[in-house]
Amino acid sequence: MAVTAMRRISLAFLIIISALVFAAGYAHAQNERAREIERASETIADIRESLDDDRLKNADEYETTLRELRDGSRRRLSAIERELEAIRVQADLLGPAPGENDPPESDIIASERSSLESERARLNGERTRVLANIYETGELLTRLSGARLGTLYRSLLERGKSPLAPSVWGGALGSASEVASRIGQYFSKWGDEKRSGGDYNFSVIIIVGALVLSFLMFGPVNRWVMNTFAARIEKSKPTPSRRIIVAGMKMAARTVPGVIGGLIIIETLRAQGLLTAEGISAARAFWIGVLSILVVSGFTAGYFSPSSADWRIAPIDEKRARAASHLAIAVAIILSLKTLLSAIGVAANAETDLLWLIWASGAIVIAVLVFALCRSALWRVDGEAAGGGWRLIRRFGRVLAILIIAAALVGYVRFADFVATRLCFVALFIGLAWILRAMLAETAWHMRRSLLPAEKAKDDGVSENFVFWSRLVINTLLAMALAPVFAILFGVPRDAVADIAGQALFGFNIGGVHIPSVAKLFAAAIVFVVIMAITRLVQSGLQKGPLAHSRADIGVQNSLTTLLGYAGLVIALFASISALGIDLGNLALIAGALSVGIGFGLQSIVNNFVSGLILLFERPIKVGDWIVTTSGEGTVKKISVRSTEVETFDRSSIIIPNSELISSTVTNWTHKNKIGRVIVPVGVTYDADPEQVRDILLECAKAHPLIVAYPEPYVTWMDFGQSSLDFEIRAYLNDISKGLSVRTELRFEIFKKLKEAGIEIPFPQRDVHIKSMPKEYDKLPDRRPEGDGEEGTDA
Repeated sequence: MAVTAMRRISLAFLIIISALVFAAGYAHAQNERAREIERASETIADIRESLDDDRLKNADEYETTLRELRDGSRRRLSAIERELEAIRVQADLLGPAPGENDPPESDIIASERSSLESERARLNGERTRVLANIYETGELLTRLSGARLGTLYRSLLERGKSPLAPSVWGGALGSASEVASRIGQYFSKWGDEKRSGGDYNFSVIIIVGALVLSFLMFGPVNRWVMNTFAARIEKSKPTPSRRIIVAGMKMAARTVPGVIGGLIIIETLRAQGLLTAEGISAARAFWIGVLSILVVSGFTAGYFSPSSADWRIAPIDEKRARAASHLAIAVAIILSLKTLLSAIGVAANAETDLLWLIWASGAIVIAVLVFALCRSALWRVDGEAAGGGWRLIRRFGRVLAILIIAAALVGYVRFADFVATRLCFVALFIGLAWILRAMLAETAWHMRRSLLPAEKAKDDGVSENFVFWSRLVINTLLAMALAPVFAILFGVPRDAVADIAGQALFGFNIGGVHIPSVAKLFAAAIVFVVIMAITRLVQSGLQKGPLAHSRADIGVQNSLTTLLGYAGLVIALFASISALGIDLGNLALIAGALSVGIGFGLQSIVNNFVSGLILLFERPIKVGDWIVTTSGEGTVKKISVRSTEVETFDRSSIIIPNSELISSTVTNWTHKNKIGRVIVPVGVTYDADPEQVRDILLECAKAHPLIVAYPEPYVTWMDFGQSSLDFEIRAYLNDISKGLSVRTELRFEIFKKLKEAGIEIPFPQRDVHIKSMPKEYDKLPDRRPEGDGEEGTDA
């Protein structure tokens, strides 16, 4: 017993010690986090002061520090939010606090609630400070990005020496000889190292083999791409999208070997030690330049298509197409050559005059080629220049080319080089996006044709809507993809673009409102579309499967599928709201606000909605029923949330609010079944035998194929009319919707039988007696002879 007691005391002691250590560690961690938050705030304040004083020499260091502070603050924010969520769960377990008139809770629960509220207040304070730090770091990073962008554009507008100045040429020539000497020393050093190792010949053979292999790849890969993809498309009818896709295939046929071959060459040179840190930038510039030339040559081969007029996109003849293609390829060659020479000059520590001359020469030559490419004479078709938007683009290109040449000649070389380079890259990326857009549009069109039934796929209205919305989605996605690329091209720092993209992807705050991220918006849209698509598939499966092979009538089938559609819509709405990160519990506030709106202005809408549900569940009317209402008569075509569509026998549609069908009288000819009665009134002369007439009418009714035997038809003698004996033949049909045609056919048959039996169908007769005539009657030139004072006429 003593041993057992000692064990219990030891266990309790260990638990107490562990709790104290955990509490001390937790308190230390909390204090350390508070100190980190405070230190981050102080550092941010120091950087803000430096930026306010325009001390931007340490801009890179400031940016690195701010990004580290922001990342640390985000980690602390995640930890704080996890702790707040744990406190919320614990508080929910305790239940709501007692009210004023409620009995007090126990001291233990009250103490626990108080400690939780104190901890929650402390964490909320830390959360507020961390959010402030995150906001301030973002603001300062934006200021740094703006300052860098301003510095870039100010440097572009700084005027330097004109490339025509003799001093520039003299300095450039001297620097060029030094660069050539350094390049020779670079290769000589590599050769000496290889010779000393005894593997010089082997390295040269490997490098030459890699070059030969890369160049030999162009033929087979080009033919494979063209025969596999482009040739198949060219067998079909040329359309705008297919022409662009063929241009893309020709571009890919030339670019893919360049990508693979470039990788082989660069990795081979690096493996053999020929590419060091100084030479890697030049090698990459060479590779990118070759790829640019291949991309442009492939694209121009498809766009201008000099050898195939049917697949030519450009609206020009063969001669002008070849000239335009050569000019576009020349622009790519000059741009690649300028980029390569600049990279070599920077790697070889060339003088500024040499780089200045390279930039100016490249910009001027590119501008001249662009001006020639934008000439109106190059784009004439049948003697007339192509108009529309292309005319404005060509004019803008010519003006920009003149501006580049003038800026370079007067000394704004950086500006001219920047504009010329960006002009080429913008055109390149727009061309790639154009090809991708056509491919996506053609893919979407083929998917539509394979998924939709043939009759809907040929519907012009549906096709136009699909083309519009598919192009809108594709253009929006491409614009979102090109926006960051163009921002980087025009000088916005990559980190700033990444921050903007991150805010778009992960959401941001405006005031106290959190704007959901683009990723969440897309996720919510995808969730909604997927659930609705699944709902439509289930509805279609039920209609074609179990319901089609059941005995349920069309109205019941429609009610079931409609209710299933409503259920899918509700599920899709709630699922998409959850995907946005919105707490569904907060919708109670929205429901309260809607209740006020319902009380004032939405009564009729809710009334119609509830009435629609009643119609679907109770089914007093169904799709396909023949109904008569105060609004009109016709066949029910659709029961929706707010209204019911009724098609009249004149093929017009009546939109009836659901509440009218519930609150007012509705005659439903086909409520339980389609059996209905038709009545054909018949009048015969007083000379006819009534029994013979009855037999003839019954004979006509029983002989009709659509009149049922039970209940059997019968004849009623309605009355002794003023001019006839009035009878009615009453008969029942299996389908009352055929009532009009049955009544018509019965009338034809009754008229025929009565005529054969010599029974007349009388018409009303009246005797009109004229007692006196006006005095003017005798003066009329066409008056009747005397003695005809009375005349009987039929009316």
